[in-house]
Amino acid sequence: MGYTKFRLDINGLRAFAVLSVVLYHFGVPYVSGGFTGVDVFFVISGFLMTGIVLEKVDHKGIFDFYVARFLRIVPALVATILALLIFGYFSLSTSEFELLARNATASLLFYSNNYYAAHSSYFDPSSDLNFLLHTWSLSVEWQFYLIYPLIVLAIKKCRLPVSLSILALFCLSLMYVALGLSGTKEDLFYLLPTRAWEMLAGALVYIISSRGALTNFKHLSKLNILGLLLILFSLFTAEGSQAWPGLATLIPVAGAALVIVANNQNTYLIKNKAAQFIGTISYSWYLWHWPVIVVMRYYRVEMNTINIGAGIVVSFILAVLSYYLFEMPFRKRNWLRTDFVSAIVITACAFVVVKTHGTTFRFKGDMYDVITYRFNNNEWRPDTCFLNPRQDYSVFSKCQDKMTSESIVIWGDSHAAQLMPGFRTVMKNENLTQRTSSLCGPLYGAENNQRPFCKDINKKITAELLRVKPKLVILAAFWSQYPFKDYLADTLKMLNSAGIRTVVIGPFPFWHDPLPKVIEANGLNAQGTLPVALFDSSKNVLGNDKSIEKIVSASSNSTYISAIDIMCSKATCKVTVGKKPVIPMQWDNTHLTYPGSTWVIKNISEKLN
Repeated sequence: MGYTKFRLDINGLRAFAVLSVVLYHFGVPYVSGGFTGVDVFFVISGFLMTGIVLEKVDHKGIFDFYVARFLRIVPALVATILALLIFGYFSLSTSEFELLARNATASLLFYSNNYYAAHSSYFDPSSDLNFLLHTWSLSVEWQFYLIYPLIVLAIKKCRLPVSLSILALFCLSLMYVALGLSGTKEDLFYLLPTRAWEMLAGALVYIISSRGALTNFKHLSKLNILGLLLILFSLFTAEGSQAWPGLATLIPVAGAALVIVANNQNTYLIKNKAAQFIGTISYSWYLWHWPVIVVMRYYRVEMNTINIGAGIVVSFILAVLSYYLFEMPFRKRNWLRTDFVSAIVITACAFVVVKTHGTTFRFKGDMYDVITYRFNNNEWRPDTCFLNPRQDYSVFSKCQDKMTSESIVIWGDSHAAQLMPGFRTVMKNENLTQRTSSLCGPLYGAENNQRPFCKDINKKITAELLRVKPKLVILAAFWSQYPFKDYLADTLKMLNSAGIRTVVIGPFPFWHDPLPKVIEANGLNAQGTLPVALFDSSKNVLGNDKSIEKIVSASSNSTYISAIDIMCSKATCKVTVGKKPVIPMQWDNTHLTYPGSTWVIKNISEKLN
C-alpha cells in the first residue's frame, strides 16, 4: 500500500469531514457534533503522513517533506488571509482590524492553537467574530508535521521498533487526555499533546495496513460501513459543551480508522462524483466557510434557513475559486519561492497592522486618542479580588482587602469590579473591600448554570456581610443577565434587616458595538456625546433601570443610583472623558475605562455618604 496511490475512500472521507464541520458551524439543526469532522481530518493526516515518513523520509529527505507540506497548506491560507486583511482595512474598526491581524500572524506562523488556548477567556472578544478561529487545527497539524518525522528518525536511529514506539506515543497522548492532565478546557481542545493521539491513530492504521495484518479477514472491506456509522453517530450525538477531546472522541476516531483500514474503493456513498469533488476542495472549503459565517454575524444577518443556505453556497463557491486559483496551481514545486515570499510579505503586513493598532495612523486628534486606547483589567485585580469562572469563594483569601465594620464593600460581577479604579482614586481614604466574581450577580440564592460556584460564592459573601456588618454595601452588576426581579428584593431585605446600609447601582449604557467602534463609525461632537438610540435594545437597560429603581425604593435602608441618569440625558450619553488625551468612557460595549470609572465615582460620591 504505497502512500502515493490515490484513495477514493480517503477523499470521500474528507468530504464527510468537511461537510460535518460546515453544517455544524452554520448551525444546521441536529448536527450537534459536526466539530468531530476535525477529528476525522486528524486521523486522515496521521495516516497519510506516516506513509510518507516511513517510505520516503530519511535525514536527507526531511527538507523535501517540509517543503511538500508547506506547498500543500500555505498558498491557499495566504490567499484567504490576504482577502481578509483587505476586507478588514475597508470594513472593520481599527481595534477589530488589529485583532484580525494578530490572529492572522498567529495563523501564518502556525501557533494560533496555542494563542487561542491562552486567550480564550471572559475578557477576550467573542470567538464568534474571530475570522481565523478555525486555523487552530492547521496549527496543530503543522506542529505535528514538524515534530513527527524527527521523532520517527530518532526512533530509527536508536534502533527501536517503530510500530511499538508509535503505539506507546499514542497511549501516552490518550492517557494525557483521559486523566485530565491538560489544564483548562481550552488547553484540552487546542493543544498538540491532547490531539496527537488522533493523528497517531492514523499512523497505527497505516502500519497495520501496510503490513497486511488484516488481509485474511474476509469482511475487511465491509468495515467501512461500521466506520461511517460511528462517524454519523458522533455527528448527531456529540455536544460542543462537553470536554473535547475525551474518551467519546474515540468514536469518530475509530470510525475514520475503520473506513481507512477497510480500503473499500467501491462504496457509492464515497466514490460518487459529488463526494469526490467535495473531498478534493475540502481544504479550501474549510478555509473559507468560517470567514463567511463571521461576516454574516458581523453584519447581523439573521441565520434563518434561506440565509444559512445562501451562506453555505457562497462559501462553496469561494472554495472552488480558491482551489483552482490558488491551492492547485501554487502547490507545484516551481512556485515555492513565490509562495514563500508571499507568506513572508503577508505575515509582515499583518505584523505592521498589529504594531500600528489597526493602522490608526489614518486618524488624527481626538479620534486618534479614542481609537488607540487599549484596556487591560489589571486594576480589577483578577484571580484574587475578581474571581474567574473556575474559582470559588476560598480564593478571596488571597485578596488583600479585609472586611471590617468600617468597610465599604463592593459586591457584584465585572460591573462592580470596573468601579474599583474609581473608588480607589476618589475614596482612597476609605476601607474598600472588593468581593466580585465574573458573571455572578449579587443575588442571594440565584442559580447560574454558566457559573457553578456562583450560588455558593454569594451565599458565603452574604454570611461574611451579616457577620461583619460593614457600614455600606454597594451592589452593581450587568443586571440584564440575571433574575433580579426574583432575588434582589430578598437580598436587600436580608442585609437591611441586619442594619446594613445598601446602595444599588443600576445598569450602565450598553452599546450595540464596542464604544470606540461606535465613536469611530459616528464621529465625535464637541460635547463628547452619542445618541441613546445606538444602545443595544436587546439588553433593555432603560427598562431594567426603572425596574430596579422600583425594587430598591421599596427597601427601607437602601439607595438607588441610576448610572444611566449619571451618564445620559434623555437623548444622548457621555462617551468620552478627559481632554489631552481624550479617552472613551467605555472600552467595550459596556465596561468602563479607568478614567470612565473615576468620572462615574466622582459624580456619585455624594450619594454614597
